[in-house]
Amino acid sequence: MTTELSVRSATRTYPVVVGAGLLREVGQRLRNAGVAAGEHVLIVTDETVLRLGYPNTVLEGCLQAELHCSVTAVPPKDESKSLTMAEQLYNELLDAGVRRSGVVIAVGGGVVGDLAGFVAATYLRGVRFVQVPTTLLAHDSSIGGKVGVNLPRAKNLVGAFHPPIAVWYDVTTLASLPERDWCGGMAEVIKHGVIGNSVLFQQLAQDPYRVYPGNEQAEALVVAGISVKVAVVEADERESEQRMWLNLGHTVGHAVEQASHYSLNHGECVAIGMCVEAELAVQLGLTDESTRDQITSVVAAHHLPTTPPDYNFSEIAEILNLDKKHSKSGWTFVLPRAIGQVEIVRGVTEADLFAAWTTCRSWGGKQE
Repeated sequence: MTTELSVRSATRTYPVVVGAGLLREVGQRLRNAGVAAGEHVLIVTDETVLRLGYPNTVLEGCLQAELHCSVTAVPPKDESKSLTMAEQLYNELLDAGVRRSGVVIAVGGGVVGDLAGFVAATYLRGVRFVQVPTTLLAHDSSIGGKVGVNLPRAKNLVGAFHPPIAVWYDVTTLASLPERDWCGGMAEVIKHGVIGNSVLFQQLAQDPYRVYPGNEQAEALVVAGISVKVAVVEADERESEQRMWLNLGHTVGHAVEQASHYSLNHGECVAIGMCVEAELAVQLGLTDESTRDQITSVVAAHHLPTTPPDYNFSEIAEILNLDKKHSKSGWTFVLPRAIGQVEIVRGVTEADLFAAWTTCRSWGGKQE
């Protein structure tokens, strides 16, 4: 079974195909998408994914489709999302002979997709780009065309909007994820349920997905999450308003992630962020304790942390001050009003968040 959705952006409409066995088809799908025989293609991956053999499967299909193709791998860590690594990839593209008619393929998770997409957006002022996600977390990051790199002081401060020409998501790759990475990816699925799919959220509450459930169920789960993101992105591609909804859990989460020096994975930090932000919504009178408790319960059921680490809150606040959503009048958060409904709240103060942070710290719970 294969499911195909489409995303309409200002630049192009592109397919998102989810199913089993798609890695072998990438080369032919590129040809069907208008990439000419003899064209140059660079596959960007990370060292962990390279060892699993997925990029080589893509490479073999591209060669069979008469494309000139090479592979480069970056270290599998968030620090690879840097301007230094981007410069290295620019040189890889030059060495591989990729020109404006060429293609960059990201085979991996969110770090690889963000980095490769940023490089594709800026190399020769833009070349074609394909997302081939291999993690559950990337069901979120591979959709919508936001690409970028980090600066030492904060995440995702340098970037672009550069939609891919396609997203080909082979769910069989998810079977190789360690349990911690699978559960981390579930944080983004939970987020999509809170934002815009209460049926999905209740399904996760009743039957948590703590491990890979098999190809058919994984496809249905991924499609449910992606469908929420597609609807949001099509309504507000450039994040002028509604697309901010997708930042649920990420405002606090990104700060925790950076403060942890990336010892906590992205999904774990988003999970913590959702719980703190749900408590913030309660304290601001936006939602009730029942909604907060439902969110924290589903997060915990997926073996994710619900309690912030014992970090100095002043460090968290300092990082938050660099968040690009904020203004001089205060911090901007996306907060839950009910399951399936969120709201953008501006003017949140440091004292507001400190109160929510402190309350969540008192809960105890799972911490890495």
